Amino acid sequence: MGYATLVVQAEADDDDRGRVGLAMSLARQFDALLVGAAARDFMPLMAMPGAEPGIGILLATEELEIRAGLAAAERQFRAVTDGKHERVAWRSMMGDPSEMLAREARTADLIVVGRRPEGAEASRSRHADPGDVLMRAGRPVMVVPPGLSHLGTQHVVVAWRDSREARRAVIDALPFLKQAASVLVLQVCSTANEQELAAVIVRDVAEYLSRHGVSATGEARLQREASVSAELLLTCEQQRAELVVAGGYAHSRLQEWAFGGLTRILLGHFPKCCLLSH
Repeated sequence: MGYATLVVQAEADDDDRGRVGLAMSLARQFDALLVGAAARDFMPLMAMPGAEPGIGILLATEELEIRAGLAAAERQFRAVTDGKHERVAWRSMMGDPSEMLAREARTADLIVVGRRPEGAEASRSRHADPGDVLMRAGRPVMVVPPGLSHLGTQHVVVAWRDSREARRAVIDALPFLKQAASVLVLQVCSTANEQELAAVIVRDVAEYLSRHGVSATGEARLQREASVSAELLLTCEQQRAELVVAGGYAHSRLQEWAFGGLTRILLGHFPKCCLLSH
């Protein structure tokens, strides 16, 4: 089992150049087709009665800008990959970026995305929302932090919670896990009673992975840091891990945003690459 096709969100800015380079190195690692994908939508317009002619001009101008932006994204994608990876393809469309990436998932094994810029007026129409892609795609989604252009996969941490989403993530990440020198299945616990039960569960998961040829160990750790995400980050530093595997939205997305949750942190703020499945 491996990844035969990777789809990467590709836009025309510096962060996207680094992310495309990272995705290209993964495509080479797995001898996979790399598909660059970009979409741009029209900005919402506040239409006024009787202003249709003016709106038409605005829409026509914006369409030209969108087409120019997509052409620039393709040029950058091909500039990054030209001569470095032979198996590449390009997809682009005018429309919602999150929806477009989710549609492209029909022929993908892994989708590589970046974070949507915070506070940008055009972010909805120019950048995919990783959470939307995760919920719609039915494929694992790798979220790449800004500025990152390389991913080491020798050491991996699985952020375990005994949920359907976590079990799905472990299967989806097997190509990475099989190639890793070490995999730690970690559950962060808030009480000693929870830790006792979790120790059995993570050991079971590690033994399951070992039957797939993965060098895995399990650990149930009492939370010492201020949050589960901080404990996870500390563990990544201790393990020299650059990749985290986790289930996404084990609670509903509304609960995550209303009350906070690990998925929200992994999608929006975590400094390591995160492979998430839903």
